[in-house]
Amino acid sequence: MENSTGKSRNYKNYNGGGTARKTGKVSIADRNAKYLKNKRKLRKAGSKFRRFLFIFIMLLTVITVFLFLTNKYFFKIQKIVITDTTGNEKYSYDDILNASGIVTGTQLYGIDLKQVKRSIEKQLTYVNSVNITQIPPSTVNIDVKTDKGMFGLKLGGDYYIISDNFKVVDKIDLVGSTAGNFVPPDGVITVVTGGVEKCCVGEIIEFSDPDISDFLQGLISLFNEYDLQGIMKSANISISSVNIKDKFNVIMNYGDRFLIKFGIFENISSKILNSFDVINQLPGDVKGIIDMTDGKVVAVEYDENILKNSLYFGIG
Repeated sequence: MENSTGKSRNYKNYNGGGTARKTGKVSIADRNAKYLKNKRKLRKAGSKFRRFLFIFIMLLTVITVFLFLTNKYFFKIQKIVITDTTGNEKYSYDDILNASGIVTGTQLYGIDLKQVKRSIEKQLTYVNSVNITQIPPSTVNIDVKTDKGMFGLKLGGDYYIISDNFKVVDKIDLVGSTAGNFVPPDGVITVVTGGVEKCCVGEIIEFSDPDISDFLQGLISLFNEYDLQGIMKSANISISSVNIKDKFNVIMNYGDRFLIKFGIFENISSKILNSFDVINQLPGDVKGIIDMTDGKVVAVEYDENILKNSLYFGIG
């Protein structure tokens, strides 16, 4: 465009204020430079990632090889420590070791702990729980808790032993030449009762009548709360059997010394403790029958005499 003087003026970048206006266009050279710069950044970032990936893979490989070699050539079982934490000593060291299936020389971390526990509990039925600890570099600790036989039941031709948590821990075959001379294990109280629904070794015994379980649980609580073993030892007696077939005519045998008639089996714990008090008032060599069914007056029969004494006791 020409002005009044005839000279042309370029208004292309003129905004009316005398200031040049940018058009926003970028030259090809600038675009190429920016592209090359971004490409170098990407190449650099990719190089760092590849380097990190390589180091990670190498480190993982070294760790894997190390673990493989240490597991194969080191951490071999050399020592197996076995402890019965309850102190019952029901099973010997070799009994528990053989049931575990663990042998020296095997890999410390190659044993299946769950399988070992199942094997011990299945083969050694008195075992209540098993805890296995692997101690590097070469030791295995096996801690077991075992139950004690509390009650015994004759069912058919077998004698079943029941623990204080009602688990059937053993079965003794009574059929044979020695059946007539069978003596229950020491400390086991023979229970004469009916209503046994389920009695399998390794499982919990089940009764059809819950009163039977309650009665036996009362006996267990009595042993746990009082020094019943000490009391019986001082009186030179022991509970050898209890007959609860008739809940209204409970009978106990204190070894070969006394037959105790308790009557109804309610408040049996108090009645048992009171029976010990009665026995302590009798001569030490007396054997006979103690009738406590009255609830207040105790009748003692021995040496073919019946003595009715004014022995009163409260039923708690």
